[in-house]
Amino acid sequence: MTGLGFKSIFVSGGLAMKREIELIMFDLDGTLADTGRDLADAVNYVRSYLKLEPLDDRLVHSHVGRGVEHLLRSSLPAHLEMRFNEVMDLFLERYESHILDTTALYPHVMETLEYFKDKRKAVVSNKLHRLTVSVLRGLGIENCFDAILGGDSVAQKKPDPAPLRQMLSSFGIRPAMAVMVGDGDADVEAGKRAGVCTCGVTYGLGKKEELIEAKPDFLVDDLSQLTQYFC
Repeated sequence: MTGLGFKSIFVSGGLAMKREIELIMFDLDGTLADTGRDLADAVNYVRSYLKLEPLDDRLVHSHVGRGVEHLLRSSLPAHLEMRFNEVMDLFLERYESHILDTTALYPHVMETLEYFKDKRKAVVSNKLHRLTVSVLRGLGIENCFDAILGGDSVAQKKPDPAPLRQMLSSFGIRPAMAVMVGDGDADVEAGKRAGVCTCGVTYGLGKKEELIEAKPDFLVDDLSQLTQYFC
């Protein structure tokens, strides 16, 4: 083990360096769980109520990751801003009653969480805290995490580093010993600004080209690949 917290290992027949960490922070939507269809259905329910044509799921997905306010404002015409509170209430009522209709864990989430069972693990999402907990609980993984932060848990959301810094402070962990894992550029930016290692997942709801452009320290195509890079 070096003073930088790296360990030599063999991966796929070649020598690689495995980074020692104490805390893994995960995004939720598009990282741990595929929530895309249920979010798109709720958005299009609102659009139907407003006599608007439905949006393609992929377009809705591109707005996921920066909180419900951003999602709704990006999915509705600007002239409806004066009705935003009404729209928000309608969206939340619909989404909360259908939050697990199609939502499911991505492959190998359970195995990866089990592999890192001795590490501190947290969810840092821009989704409202109660919705974040509902998804995690409904999918049976709430108890896998030592802490859960939602978009209303602190004053700022990702890409602001405040949620990550609060998590580091609460555990007394140095940034160099933590990693932020997410599917969006907001996750990477928040991680970089907080001084932690960043890992982007390419299979999520975020735009892959924006994720790559954000230049995370690592990119993985499957969550289980975290076990190759961190210990």
